[in-house]
This record gives sequence, structure tokens and C-alpha cells, in this order.
Amino acid sequence: MQENYDELFRCVRTLSGWAYEVAVIEWDGCHSPKPYWRQYRLWKTQPDKGRIERARLSALGNKRFYRTCNTCKELNNVGHMYDSFICQGCAERDLGVVY
Repeated sequence: MQENYDELFRCVRTLSGWAYEVAVIEWDGCHSPKPYWRQYRLWKTQPDKGRIERARLSALGNKRFYRTCNTCKELNNVGHMYDSFICQGCAERDLGVVY
């Protein structure tokens, strides 16, 4: 599981306003995770802390970005999931998957 979710969210200025982006982890080999940024929200004006926090909580509940492992019940970035139901850690430990 990703312990520090803050590293997987960012708010950036764009030509049309402010974008809230969520990182999806993709892999360049079994030991090389890389974040790829996906736009989640777009605002015309700079968002305040409350708006950013609401967007973050919403993204954490969005299955395009995060899923809960059925085995350990931990929330994981989809890039750390073995499939839609089990995280990579549980797949390695319980299913014998080798990375």
C-alpha cells in the first residue's frame, strides 16, 4: 500500500485554470514504478484547501484510481493492485505471484 497518498495528488496551474491531478502508478519493469498524472478536476480559479481536500477524498473513492484489496482490506493505488480484487502484496504472499 502507498503510505503517503499526498505524493500521488497535485494541483497545477494550466492555461484554462487549475487542474487537480491524480497519479496512477505504472511499471517500467518489476522494480520501477512511475507515476502517470491524470486530470481529475478542473477549476477556473485557484481552489482553496477545502476544495482540494474534497477532490482528494473523492479521488480516493474513485475505482479508476484506488481500490480496496479484498484480502487485507487496505486501500491501494490501482497500480499496486494485482487485479481488481487483490493487491500485489497479497497476491505475492497468498497466491505465490513473483514480481
